[in-house]
Amino acid sequence: MKIKRQTIFLIVGLVLLAISGFLFTRRAIPVASQSQAVALADWIYGSGGNLNVMVTYPEKLETGRKNLITVAYEADKALEGVLDDGVVFDLQLDMIKTVVQPQKRMLIPVESGRKTFTWEVEPFTAGISDASILLALGDKSVSGNYAITAQQKIDFSMEIAESTAATRGELTTWGFVCLGAGALSLVAAYLLNKQKQPVKKRR
Repeated sequence: MKIKRQTIFLIVGLVLLAISGFLFTRRAIPVASQSQAVALADWIYGSGGNLNVMVTYPEKLETGRKNLITVAYEADKALEGVLDDGVVFDLQLDMIKTVVQPQKRMLIPVESGRKTFTWEVEPFTAGISDASILLALGDKSVSGNYAITAQQKIDFSMEIAESTAATRGELTTWGFVCLGAGALSLVAAYLLNKQKQPVKKRR
């Protein structure tokens, strides 16, 4: 039995649209994460205030992929009163089997309101990666030339697996490719079917 060309285009178009939907769904699946919260007391000016810090990190990493470790922080009302005198958030990420960007240690002037900082980490070998984040407050004289004197320390471990699937960017690209190709196939099927419709003779 000979299959009509418009039927082939119709089937191919529907299959490609289904594949594109699957790829977009895979891209949208969120990565499971964990969070830990600490408070850094103002020992510099004795304001009685705190810098409230929340660290969020993924439970699992894959080699060759860039992952985010996010640090959200906010000064409470008491600490906000001395920010004009100069308060620096001193934080350092120590993590094995990964490349850390922009750098391991950051010195960030504290401003009022909720702020975030993000490390980008890319594992280069599978296994278990033990990590720790050292956190402290300092004044304007604090320098990265000296080791951090931590007020708080957050320890955690993450599993690193060999990368087997496409990255989110690749999933998006192929999703759009399949979507476009599927739409073109459906249009071709429609045009072929329209061309083969019998022309009604006028009486």
